[in-house]
Amino acid sequence: MSTSIELVTFKLAEGVMPEQLIATNDAMQAFLNQQPGFIYRSLSKDEDGQWFDIVYWSDEASAKTGGEAFMRSAACASLMPLIEGPSVKMRHMDALSEILVKRDAA
Repeated sequence: MSTSIELVTFKLAEGVMPEQLIATNDAMQAFLNQQPGFIYRSLSKDEDGQWFDIVYWSDEASAKTGGEAFMRSAACASLMPLIEGPSVKMRHMDALSEILVKRDAA
């Protein structure tokens, strides 16, 4: 088994401000923290307004189960109206190499 990476790319719906999307982070984090196999999530955007939601799961089965649960969740209900539906692309892939830098606490 290897870590499964879920990459979702999207653009915001017309008229939606980035701050509105950022405001959904607490609900998303609370949802993800309850999902078996959840490891880590990051949210970023590029200079063209393309957003990248990257979620690391312990395995592919956890990623799929988490995705199915998300579609039924309150977190999904609050997030989806902010996103331009046709722009959404989701990919799942297996991690081939993972490196974590551990820094000493200062």
